[in-house]
Amino acid sequence: MPVRKRRNKRVQAAGADEWFCAFESEFDLFGDLVGLVELDQHGRPASEEARKAWRLHGRAFLDDFAARYPNGAHFVPWALAEFGDPG
Repeated sequence: MPVRKRRNKRVQAAGADEWFCAFESEFDLFGDLVGLVELDQHGRPASEEARKAWRLHGRAFLDDFAARYPNGAHFVPWALAEFGDPG
């Protein structure tokens, strides 16, 4: 499994790397989105914010997801199930 990238603290907007965990599981388990987007008390981003990010970063996420799970994951990522193909 690839090494998890560290967040660049100078970045002001959340990119595909910051959204990876939330797109995969619905939750920001590692705190990559803290201070970049609004999260509820469980670490879930607002649905509309996640939908916008999915449209912007979904294709990059799916490419990274396929690279991390070359033999196929045994689950469908949350964002793909929730929002469909990013286009």
